[in-house]
Amino acid sequence: MSSTDAVERLIERDVFRAVDDDELRLTDSFGRTVERRRRTLADRDEDERPQAVADATADPETANALAAAGVSDPDFLARYVALRERAADLSPTQAFTLTVVIGQFETERPRDEGAPEAFLPVDGEDLVRLVSLHDRCVVYAWREDCPPCDAIREDFDELFADGPPGDVLPLAVYGPDCPELLEREYDVSVAPTLLFTLDGDVDSRFVGAPTTEGLRSEIETLRERTPPSAE
Repeated sequence: MSSTDAVERLIERDVFRAVDDDELRLTDSFGRTVERRRRTLADRDEDERPQAVADATADPETANALAAAGVSDPDFLARYVALRERAADLSPTQAFTLTVVIGQFETERPRDEGAPEAFLPVDGEDLVRLVSLHDRCVVYAWREDCPPCDAIREDFDELFADGPPGDVLPLAVYGPDCPELLEREYDVSVAPTLLFTLDGDVDSRFVGAPTTEGLRSEIETLRERTPPSAE
């Protein structure tokens, strides 16, 4: 899901409103809901927050997913609950992804000029959250002035010209913004690096620019793999 697609979904659900041609803001009603949920969750102990979210969304499986991923930030959880209340048709995984987009408009948007069109640009903390909360992700770590990065971006724009597979979440992170986190969490120290994750763990990786066919094959292999949590 690209940033553009995500924003369009959120405008449809009255989460964002256009201020002018170049600026979006949260709607007042959505902002009030988030703040109310934030206060409630902040008063809970960290280990109680996943269950509080599950209770608020009538989705008991959410508590297990959040607890397993170690997600307890009240800001993130408040946005998630408010979004699920506003858009009950979203699956939990769709809502997790859109929650990150909402947070980017409340704080600071990550660099996106080097990301493939179909990839969601994220910062380091949101990268960790989304990888932990989704069965399958393709993570693209890039930097500026990097011809192999440009080659990978062009390959993904071709491969995902009609959109990414629905069972894979493509994420792009600008490596120089969070080098310590990338090395600590995923053993990434150079760009470009591609990670193919399964149930929050790195299943395979490419360092440097693979061939287009190599990318296609690795994505299909990831899609065919059964997440450990589903076995």
